Amino acid sequence: GAPARLARLTERERAVLVLLADGLTNAQIAESLVVQESTVKFHLQNMFQKLGVANRTEAAQVYFRERPGG
Repeated sequence: GAPARLARLTERERAVLVLLADGLTNAQIAESLVVQESTVKFHLQNMFQKLGVANRTEAAQVYFRERPGG
């Protein structure tokens, strides 16, 4: 089912998704996770592919629809 999409994500991709859904920029996500911004972009691309979305907005929508207790 739909929640299985979030289960496909790695722990790090889920962390990026939560921060993205909170409205943080790539730079803010990178600072929060203590990684390079290029690493955040790498995680985003992988996440978009796994979730079947094209952009941040669609990824956030998937998160809000499918998160536990969402």
